[in-house]
Amino acid sequence: MSSKTYNRDSKLHQLLRDGRHYKIDKQQIIQSTEDRQVVNIIMSGYFRKYLITNDGSVGAMIIYGPEDIFQVTLLYKKLFNQPLYHGIETHFYEALSPAEVCTVDADQLVEAIKNEPSLYPDLLQEVGRHLDFCINSIENLALKNSEKRIAHMICYFARKFGAKSSEGVIINMPLTHQSIGEILNITRETVSTNIKGLRDNGLLIAKGNSSIVVPDLEKLEAEAYSQS
Repeated sequence: MSSKTYNRDSKLHQLLRDGRHYKIDKQQIIQSTEDRQVVNIIMSGYFRKYLITNDGSVGAMIIYGPEDIFQVTLLYKKLFNQPLYHGIETHFYEALSPAEVCTVDADQLVEAIKNEPSLYPDLLQEVGRHLDFCINSIENLALKNSEKRIAHMICYFARKFGAKSSEGVIINMPLTHQSIGEILNITRETVSTNIKGLRDNGLLIAKGNSSIVVPDLEKLEAEAYSQS
């Protein structure tokens, strides 16, 4: 699984773990792109970055989990004077589950990176994780229908957050039909119908309200890319 090759003991991660420690309640918004100039590392739990569109609907941009860092875009702007977002929308960071984070002021972290050049490869690796999500999202849009897009997205989360078990790869995260719909910009009803189809075909196993098991990741991935 790709997440196993990720360097969770990098100097950048260690520096962030030494920051201020907070416990976060489910559904608590801890930050937006308009206010706190801080960088966070997730110690446990899950967050979503989302925006509210002009019609009042929610658009979920990305899901963060343990060991993820946000806002990396803030670091790029401060380090290189290179803004990575030019839109006018405000993005919010909301806990999808009870969570714990460690937080460092962005200016303090930028100063540490400038004074310790060995931190730059760590930052580049973190940016690579975000780029991986962006590439995955672009590819997802090109898939044939909503069922294949859902299968494709679940494969991504299985590789990023999943753990191997006797049943397959288990994804223990709050991935509801509503949240899947918000990520992919499709209705919850469509998600429910397609999830049922994937279950009926033996490609997914539902475990309660917050866990999904992928019995065979390669088969689910093949379904996502199939032309039928």
